[in-house]
Amino acid sequence: MITNTDAGRPMTEKPEEYKKALELAEAGNSEEALCCIQEYLASAPNDAEALNDTGAILFSLGYTEEAANHLIKARELFPDSAEILWNLAEIRLADNKAKQAMDLFDDMEHLGLLSADVLNRTADVLLKNDNLTDAAKVLRRSLEISPDQDILRPMIDVICGKIDTNAS
Repeated sequence: MITNTDAGRPMTEKPEEYKKALELAEAGNSEEALCCIQEYLASAPNDAEALNDTGAILFSLGYTEEAANHLIKARELFPDSAEILWNLAEIRLADNKAKQAMDLFDDMEHLGLLSADVLNRTADVLLKNDNLTDAAKVLRRSLEISPDQDILRPMIDVICGKIDTNAS
């Protein structure tokens, strides 16, 4: 789920058009919200908070790649934002770009965001894309984080068996 609140990010007083954009987004008027926030971004193109919120709005409208681009720029400006990182990972998974989500895992772990849930959802996307090797790798990492997932051990064995069969 995409979020747009983060206690860790720098909060500054925003102009009315920005506040209106967030109100519209929360009310489900994403297209109007996008217009308002883009108007604000025209005058503040390096506002990481606004870039993140724009990414969330774009994602809600189904523009995943454009949303990801806004979040990548936001992350360049504010690399330690848990919210931006989380939103980017969620967008990558929603867009079936599990390899790009995997690239975020070390930073997610550093910020305390990496969970068995996100790892297992990533493995699911990898499996759907027939990437057995990375799926097994991600599931093993999930087991390291949360060893009480007994169902994963036989799943990993089955996946590794398929990898061995395919290699033959």
